[in-house]
Amino acid sequence: MDALGLFVTFLRASALSVGGQSSLPALRQELVVPGLVSDGSIIDALTIGRLGTGPTGLYIVSLGYFAAGWLGAAISLAAVMLPPLVMVPAAAALRRGLLSRWFAGGVRGLTIGTSGLVVATTILLMFPGGVPYAWWQFALVAIGTVVGIEGRRHPAIFIGLGALVGLALAG
Repeated sequence: MDALGLFVTFLRASALSVGGQSSLPALRQELVVPGLVSDGSIIDALTIGRLGTGPTGLYIVSLGYFAAGWLGAAISLAAVMLPPLVMVPAAAALRRGLLSRWFAGGVRGLTIGTSGLVVATTILLMFPGGVPYAWWQFALVAIGTVVGIEGRRHPAIFIGLGALVGLALAG
């Protein structure tokens, strides 16, 4: 992958994440599948990110280094810093719309969906052979997303209910 492709990969993952390790599923798909890094490199990058001071999302710099050396680390750092720097003035300009109930529900739904992707990626890292998925798991994700966007009930209720359904149906 060339430098521009690497920048776009990290930029897209950073722009579409909600912080922390939420960009991990997208980065794993873009970097492990083509063979730029291994799952072991992702685990190493996560470890380095946790050992260092500062935000937990800085594991991306280590991941950039594993993908393309020092140039990859610099590219990933620039790509990770760009979305927040653009969002601050954009949020100031759009402040009124961002305070709407619809937008808040969308953010809750996005957070729930991202949490599911992070859990799925964690499972893939823990079980390289893969874990089979059933239809009801996808139904739970869809219901959780709709309920999260609606925003009338706290998402933790549905996370707990989803866990109970999962325990009941997985056995």
